[in-house]
Amino acid sequence: AGILGTGGGGNPYVGKLHARALLEEGKTITVVPPTAVPDDAVVTSVGFMGAPVVSVERIKRGDEPLRAVQALEKHIGKT
Repeated sequence: AGILGTGGGGNPYVGKLHARALLEEGKTITVVPPTAVPDDAVVTSVGFMGAPVVSVERIKRGDEPLRAVQALEKHIGKT
């Protein structure tokens, strides 16, 4: 979101480091145009709330975004 200029405040540097780490692990990051997404698709983005510095100061489990998406999937009956 920081890259696209749609995010909240804070420095996007931490997100850049995270993306770089994922790429170094062999993962891929794919950006698709909106026209490639079916009209009936369920699409969401995951982020953290609060001041950006909290993500540096607090220890994270590491699976918070995944758990948020899984909870959403359960709620809308996708799993």
